[in-house]
Amino acid sequence: MGAFAVPRLTPEEYLERDRAAEFKSEFHDGGVFPISNVSWRHSQIVIALGECLRVRLKRGPCGIGASPMRVRVTERHYVCPDVIVLCDKPAFTDDKVDTITNPKVLIEVLSPSTADYDRGGKSVLYRNIPSLAEYVIVAQDSPLAEVIRRTGPNQWTTTVHEGPDAILEIPSIGVSIPLAEIFEGID
Repeated sequence: MGAFAVPRLTPEEYLERDRAAEFKSEFHDGGVFPISNVSWRHSQIVIALGECLRVRLKRGPCGIGASPMRVRVTERHYVCPDVIVLCDKPAFTDDKVDTITNPKVLIEVLSPSTADYDRGGKSVLYRNIPSLAEYVIVAQDSPLAEVIRRTGPNQWTTTVHEGPDAILEIPSIGVSIPLAEIFEGID
């Protein structure tokens, strides 16, 4: 029995379908991948991160956005990070103003189903974004954050912040957040 060919979409077809869809998806080289549901804990950590960032950034030039806001990584890759930090005027792919092209910092909260992808393939993809200074990965099950920082052309370093007394440092936006603050009140 033969295999069926899976139709591939163009970026334009993806955007048209995703904009009309009830549930959002990511796009990778013609393939469409639904965004999985998140746990209550994941959602609470994303909200806490957003609150911490908003307080620290409110007097400066940077602002935040959240999923399902899309980020165009390359012409053939679109993703929906958990938190997006912009420090310049937002640049969009078109007049629909729903797909950012110039994030300064991207943050993902790990889920059991996406942890390998967030640390691996997605991390590699994010390094293609010229404006990206830092990619932050926050664990869901313990106070742990990894900051992958651009240190030069095609050069990146990773710093791990671990434990309830650790402080998440995001130098490109001048932000320090105690991990205990992010995880406060989260079971």
